Amino acid sequence: MGCPECRDGAPPPDLQGARVVTVGNPNTGKTTLINALAGSDLKVGNWPGTTVERLEAVLRLPEGQARLVDLPGAYGLSPTTPEEALAARELLVHPPDVVVNVVDAGNLERNLHLTLELAELGLPMVLALNLMDEAEAKGYVLDPRALERALGVPVVPLVASRGEGVEALLAALARAKTPEPQVRYPGALERAARELAGRIDHPARRWIALALLAGEEAPLALDDEVLELARRLRAELERAGIDPYLEIENARYARAHELAAEALVGAEPRRTFTDRVDGWVLHPLLGGPIFLLGMLLAFRFTFLFSTPWVDFIGAVQEVLAGWVAALPLPPLAASFLADGLVGGVGTVISFAPVLFFLYLALAFLETSGFLARAAFIADRMMLLAGLPGRAFIPLILGFGCNVPAVYGTRILSGRLDRLRVGLAIPFMSCSARLVVFTLFAAVFFPERAALVVFGLYLLGMAVGLLTAWGLGRAAGQPASTGLMELPPYRLPTFAVILKQAWARTRSFLEGAGGPILLAVLFVWLLLNLPPGHLAESLYARTAGWLAPLFAPLGVEDWRLLGALIPGFVAKEVVVGTLAVSYLGAEPTAALGFVQGLGQILSTFWASVLTTLGAVPALFGLPQLAPPPPDAPTALQAALRASVTPAAALAYMVYVLLYTPCVATVAALKNEFGRFWAAVAVVYELTLAWLVAWGVYRLALLWLGG
Repeated sequence: MGCPECRDGAPPPDLQGARVVTVGNPNTGKTTLINALAGSDLKVGNWPGTTVERLEAVLRLPEGQARLVDLPGAYGLSPTTPEEALAARELLVHPPDVVVNVVDAGNLERNLHLTLELAELGLPMVLALNLMDEAEAKGYVLDPRALERALGVPVVPLVASRGEGVEALLAALARAKTPEPQVRYPGALERAARELAGRIDHPARRWIALALLAGEEAPLALDDEVLELARRLRAELERAGIDPYLEIENARYARAHELAAEALVGAEPRRTFTDRVDGWVLHPLLGGPIFLLGMLLAFRFTFLFSTPWVDFIGAVQEVLAGWVAALPLPPLAASFLADGLVGGVGTVISFAPVLFFLYLALAFLETSGFLARAAFIADRMMLLAGLPGRAFIPLILGFGCNVPAVYGTRILSGRLDRLRVGLAIPFMSCSARLVVFTLFAAVFFPERAALVVFGLYLLGMAVGLLTAWGLGRAAGQPASTGLMELPPYRLPTFAVILKQAWARTRSFLEGAGGPILLAVLFVWLLLNLPPGHLAESLYARTAGWLAPLFAPLGVEDWRLLGALIPGFVAKEVVVGTLAVSYLGAEPTAALGFVQGLGQILSTFWASVLTTLGAVPALFGLPQLAPPPPDAPTALQAALRASVTPAAALAYMVYVLLYTPCVATVAALKNEFGRFWAAVAVVYELTLAWLVAWGVYRLALLWLGG
């Protein structure tokens, strides 16, 4: 069935400095295999110019070091999704030295369709027959050697999650072979493909010729003569009653069926664990509550386990500030070191625990197969906003922290869907904004505080979903639909998800840390120049300039407006800034080295104990209504004297809807680029003012001023 004239017969690759890529369908265990092959040398980023996640690692072999790159999951190389387009472009424009085709042994026929496309690229290949344990659990008996004889490339059976077969796969890389194309197409189509391939100067000439005949665009530059010949040959086939695309797909699926039949020695279908569990998880009545319980546990896990370490970082900041206060430095220099530099670095690092535990939870849910079921169940609800079911996951996470939620949009497949959800997430009221809401609600609406806070949460979700819906309509995109694959349930290996969570957290710190630190230092500059009283600072003057803009909202006090400036860095500091503005700040107490070290160690031990205590707390009842923070009576009185209840409500709405924090902006920039990050900031500031103004006018009618 080969096509000898279509291949270059390349020798086995020299692996010293080689570039090895893994390619396979989604849910074949590619990421698990990458972790098993690469150990701890995993790096996470985005492919250039995209929001598709890139996994890369250093592969240590007896022949030397190689680069290992994981291409996004794809069912084929036709550019029907951003992931498939990226995979095709990477394979054709930047051909790797070796392709490791990762195949799900329990879904052999479907996976081999991609294998047959890869065989037409003229690249050395090894086939990794993964998830052999799941195939056996389904009652399948496979013969990898039969598949190896048929394909002409090394075939290695393995269970990547347990490390079984990994060493054999590493050894097989040196024996990688360029396979002969496996599919012979019907007469006229085969002749047209050969004629066109003969005019293309590229190792993947046969695949390119077939793609052009099928009416697809190859992701690389081709001569006009080649394109004209492709159009002519395609037209001739269509006049002869041949649909090239259907003929190509039918021939590939038929050959995949033959190969699977050759490799399948025997089969004894069994009712699997996945079948039994899905009877409950996908039940029409029980599925929804189980889904909500699973998401609640993931949400609680993230914040129960991260909070002790966020507190520990805050304690370290206080100790460092105390050590700085003990140094014989001028007040301005001490303030720069303690409040600016230490505060800025601490702000950056304080996101790390939340992100790390979130990524642990997401990796567990995704690898276990639960995330696919959650998306399936939420699909109908998200359809109202024209979003896929998986969009529910990052939106829910946004109620905890917007930053990891933005990075969580990577679970969505389409670029526009990612963008729409990314722009909606900042309107989900994160836990930092809850501190502001509970303070103001307790001061101005003591009898209806819970109702006011709940209404703000609903308002944020409504604005976010309307934003996603409106952007979809503006782009002319219909409601997202499509088939969902429900992979079998798997128990993830802790080492694998641990490495992946740390790699993603490190990627955030490297990408977003700089902008956050600069923003904190800028706010410090406004607060401390010129040195002296806060009311005379650039901060107070800038806040004064904002007064005419916020006068229509009933908010003119510079102290309230000024708190919005550091609130752009992090909403947690709004209440603290108000306390400083209204009541004055207490100087940082000097701290001895030994005393400070003791505080750090005691706080560390307390964080360890709290983390251990979070294990049983994870399965306890959720804390549905957190108590409001203790606010000084003097601050409450000052707030009541400076603004009316209607204006206070407008202020809360503005805090809800304007830019959550600079870390969220940095996350948006990393995921979607500078342009969309800037658009998001302008949109949020404008919309926050308009909605707050509308709420203020309604509140005047409701409250009477």
